[in-house]
Amino acid sequence: MEYISKKLTDYILKKRMITEELTEVYEYGFQCFLEFSLSTLCSIIIAIFLNMLPECLFFFLIFIPMRSFGGGVHMKTYLACFIGSCLLLTSTMLAVKYLSVPIYFSLGLYIISAILVMIIGPVNHPNREVDCQENHTFMRKTYLTLLLSLICAVFFIYIKSTRYMFLQALVFFIIFVTSLIGRLLYKD
Repeated sequence: MEYISKKLTDYILKKRMITEELTEVYEYGFQCFLEFSLSTLCSIIIAIFLNMLPECLFFFLIFIPMRSFGGGVHMKTYLACFIGSCLLLTSTMLAVKYLSVPIYFSLGLYIISAILVMIIGPVNHPNREVDCQENHTFMRKTYLTLLLSLICAVFFIYIKSTRYMFLQALVFFIIFVTSLIGRLLYKD
């Protein structure tokens, strides 16, 4: 991705669409865009292949804000992150598709995982310093996401959706595990 983003930046620099001073900014922007696009495309392909597009969208509806605001462990390279994310998504979708789990087991796993995520709190990465104000904002947004997920959990129990309750429980368990690993590795 770095190579392609450099080539794209060199191209628009030669066309005089940007100045030399902006090359690093554009390289970074292109790289982020390409990585996000590839990850999104691959996730959609996995979801379509498994015939689980709604479940995949729900997975990301919870996973993205919780990881964004709560932090956790991060891979050292994009390739490792990409492969790990694809494996995580695929294994979660397959578990939801093929395992039949009682709804109250899922509710218990969800509640325990959510409480543990709150206890661990936001996990800062050493490469991204977070000040007290940002940390407070991240905590508020994490709690809002938790509240919305709790409303979803009550709804899933009400409509007896074992599949989505199990999916939500797995997502929170994954968030807990990645937060715990991040807390142990980064010891902030």
